[in-house]
Amino acid sequence: MKKLNLRPLKTHGREDSETESQKATFFLISEGPTEESYFWGVKNNRRELRIKNNIDIEVLPKAEGQESYSHPVQLLQAALRLMGRIDENGNELPEESWKKYQKIDYKEDLDKVCIIFDRDYRDLEKKLDGIYSECRKHGIFIGISNPNFELWLLMHFPGIEKYDKEKLYKNPKNLRHQLFEDSSEKKKYLEILVGKMAGGYSKGSTLKFERYLDGIDLAVRQAHIFEEDEESLKESLGTSMGRLLIEMRKD
Repeated sequence: MKKLNLRPLKTHGREDSETESQKATFFLISEGPTEESYFWGVKNNRRELRIKNNIDIEVLPKAEGQESYSHPVQLLQAALRLMGRIDENGNELPEESWKKYQKIDYKEDLDKVCIIFDRDYRDLEKKLDGIYSECRKHGIFIGISNPNFELWLLMHFPGIEKYDKEKLYKNPKNLRHQLFEDSSEKKKYLEILVGKMAGGYSKGSTLKFERYLDGIDLAVRQAHIFEEDEESLKESLGTSMGRLLIEMRKD
């Protein structure tokens, strides 16, 4: 599997003052432009979303030419390299070397590195236990949505409970227009629902965050209807995105 590199991140200069040194940072590594643009929206609307001044959010973009590198294992290894846990060849480093090899100003007692990915990634079940094990070992937040991030986006709109849970979970294609006559056969159930509720949506593309901003509180509440625990999300419908937003809003 090819190595995913992230673009260099400017240093925070948290040592400059006592206030800055106590700031906590969420470092976010995600599958693609949809998730990245969503969390840029969160970062840019932090005041309206009641995210405290002592919280920073860093959306870590992929290196040029590697935008399609999105396997959760690639995201995990990129996170471990940032944290100084493994070297450029993927070899585990001893704890006394972690600080030396860090690529970010990471403070283990304050910061949170997060990987954000979809459960429906092809053949992921073969790798999932290993991903979970490494994340727990190194304190990485597991930002998983089952089946995918579109479920979280749909939660920004009222009435999530009215949808067929089996269809949400299986997320079938609209073959022969069996689900929606007015939608493309190539699209899946959740993508179509999000598009209808948000007034347009294209999977894998930058989204218009203003269409979701007012629904974030609702999304956090509606996420409670489904599974939110990372272990349960291996096999059950739900998302841990609501938990991530709650963490960002903590005092």
